Parts: sequence; C-alpha cells; structure tokens
Amino acid sequence: MKICIICQKDVEGKSAIPVKEDQIIGTIRAVKQFFHIAANNELYVCEDDVQVHLERRKSFERSLIFFGVLAAIVVLLLIGNMLLSGRFDIFAFISAFVIGAFILLFALVFKYAPAIEKTPSLVGKPSLPLELEELDKEEKPQEKKVRKR
Repeated sequence: MKICIICQKDVEGKSAIPVKEDQIIGTIRAVKQFFHIAANNELYVCEDDVQVHLERRKSFERSLIFFGVLAAIVVLLLIGNMLLSGRFDIFAFISAFVIGAFILLFALVFKYAPAIEKTPSLVGKPSLPLELEELDKEEKPQEKKVRKR
C-alpha cells in the first residue's frame, strides 16, 4: 500500500513524492519484520503535505546539528576532565563516546524526518513543488564552455 507519512492516508491516484529509503528506515523495517508486525508500505509525501514535510525535515536537520555540537562538547569535556585530573581510564574514555552517541540518538529518535526524492512518483499526475524545482536547478552542474582551436 502507498501511504503518505504525514497524513497517513493512501496516495493511490494522487500526485506524491517518494521517500528515500535510508538506513534508519531500513532498520525500522528490519525490526518490524523480526517481530512480524511489518506492513511493508511504500512511503510517500502527498502533494498537499510537501510544505509540512519540508519544514519537519529542516527542523530535524537543525536539531541534528545542535545535538551533534552538544555531543562533541560533552565528549570533549569528559575526556578533558579525565586528562586534566592526571589519570587515564579506558572505561571513562569509552563511556564518554557512548554518552555522546546517546545524545545524538535523541535527535534521531524524537525529530527524525526522512528525505524525499526530487522527482515525483507516477502514483498520480506528477508535478514538482516550487522548492523542489529550485533544488533541481541548483544541483545541475554548470556547463563549461569549451573553446575549439
């Protein structure tokens, strides 16, 4: 079944943009299949919800940067404190990185919004929103003019 990830409705016969299958979605699917609760839906963002999804994705990227910087600061403080005290403890060193990883997981667990493809799928009549058209224009490489001698 083809489902919109924002409104949770079927997008069959509508214009929709497919969601990129990344490692996080793959992991979620693997866990659900292990517990035999997987629905194996195809994930899309319907044309009506593209703006909402782009805002969620932008918020996720900002929070990922924030939590990444926070994790780096915490790891550096823990390791720096350990080294300044004059002792090196391998357990404290490893636990500093584990704590940093848990801080990064907060952004993934609570704010995750998957990326979407730049081209609409053929679920319905395809059309690109203005934001995605601008992204396509920006990512096309500039053609270099070659002089013939």
